[in-house]
Amino acid sequence: MSQAPAEDDGQLHTLGLLEELRRECSLHWSTSSELYGKIDSALRKLANPNLHDIANMSFRVELWDQQANHVRWVVAAAGSVTVGHAAFDAAVANWPNERFTLRQGIMLIREHPDPRQR
Repeated sequence: MSQAPAEDDGQLHTLGLLEELRRECSLHWSTSSELYGKIDSALRKLANPNLHDIANMSFRVELWDQQANHVRWVVAAAGSVTVGHAAFDAAVANWPNERFTLRQGIMLIREHPDPRQR
């Protein structure tokens, strides 16, 4: 008979944990539903065809570390190669002793200092 109260206590403890879990889930359910709604709204706004096409900024002017191993900073991103060249020229004019590239994806368009002039 001494085992029965301990087993009952274990069942009560388990039921208490389940009630606590249910209570916590109900508190967080409204938060997760609200968050889902906000994310869904933001994604719908991004799908707007009138939104500026930032994803098409494929021409990038990059500042490299001294060993030319890593990009330290993307100085500019442009949607056209003409604007990319202008941004590249401005970056070189402002920081002539640094290493820069103008690239579209992995395709190298220009670099400074120009390896052909070394």
